[in-house]
Amino acid sequence: MRRADSRYLGEQWLNVLESLDDGLIVMNGDKRLEFMNEGAAQLTGLSAVQSVGLPATRLFAGNPWLLELLEATRASGVRNVRGDAALAGRHGGTRPVRAAATLLVDDEGHEVGSLVTLHDLSYQRELESRSREADRLGQLEILLAGLAHEIKNPLSGMRGAAQLLSVTHPDEHRMRECTQIILGEIDRLNSLMAQLLDLTGPPRLERRGVNIHELIDRVLAIEGAGRGGRLSFVRAFDPSLPDVLGDSGRLTQVLLNLVRNAVEVSPPGGTITVTTRMETSYYVAGANGREQFLSLDVSDQGPGIEPENLGRIFSPFFTTKDGGTGLGLAISQRIITEHGGVLRVKTEPGSGSIFTVTLPVDRGNHHV
Repeated sequence: MRRADSRYLGEQWLNVLESLDDGLIVMNGDKRLEFMNEGAAQLTGLSAVQSVGLPATRLFAGNPWLLELLEATRASGVRNVRGDAALAGRHGGTRPVRAAATLLVDDEGHEVGSLVTLHDLSYQRELESRSREADRLGQLEILLAGLAHEIKNPLSGMRGAAQLLSVTHPDEHRMRECTQIILGEIDRLNSLMAQLLDLTGPPRLERRGVNIHELIDRVLAIEGAGRGGRLSFVRAFDPSLPDVLGDSGRLTQVLLNLVRNAVEVSPPGGTITVTTRMETSYYVAGANGREQFLSLDVSDQGPGIEPENLGRIFSPFFTTKDGGTGLGLAISQRIITEHGGVLRVKTEPGSGSIFTVTLPVDRGNHHV
């Protein structure tokens, strides 16, 4: 039976490979094309027949990230390296694909070539886009409900103060007090609307190389001023880290929010630690075969986050602080997402929390 199966596969393997929906490209030990199935030809816009024998450098000239993927698996010794990227077609246009580069070895473990598989992600990306749109609409409903609630309270304060001014004859001190109430409530409304614009408006990033350690030092100086040594700030920096590519002002806004939250939950004599480090991923972004990230941790010694609240802390208008708007973390998450990064939290009740920001590095100033 094994011989029969083996003989059948030996006779039919080309048909099997051609029947695959995914693209399949086989390169020999000289890095030249040996085989390309119909799926790969459609994705790349290349002719399978005319491309046989072409070197990888010519075959993937329009998609150099595929060359980097092949080199990554050879250089790292990792037999299978995967990445997502935009695949450029021969006649223009791109489509999202998930690629995998695999070393081909013989029975003795010697490399004899490589295999590249391409999986079209267009449909998946469309579904994700629809899901994001549904989530956005859901968040918009929450925003509208929260906005109506938040506007109602200051308006009531302004209305009461205005009524008092209209029906009484207060002295100068009382007039000034009522006026301050009105102005204070108006300022609160303006601040709230500004935060909502941050959360719902279009991205407005001015990207350039940013030294994250300089931003952290500035934020810690601001938050440490006037606290009289009540808290300790520890910097656990790797000074060799490259710059990140981002908007200095917006990143400062995120760091201020995270450090300020840590300060507010920390007990007297507590320590807030800020740590930086590098991370490497084979996730492919754009036309690059490997992505380098800088990660930053803000750790506190507060009470931690209760499990029932953990899934809600990044939701607009959710807060456990008296007088808080519940927009700080939601805005911070959006800013980091716009930078192509991730904001996440790790916590345990009674043992504090660690908020981690992960950002792509500035490739123009990358010396690691």
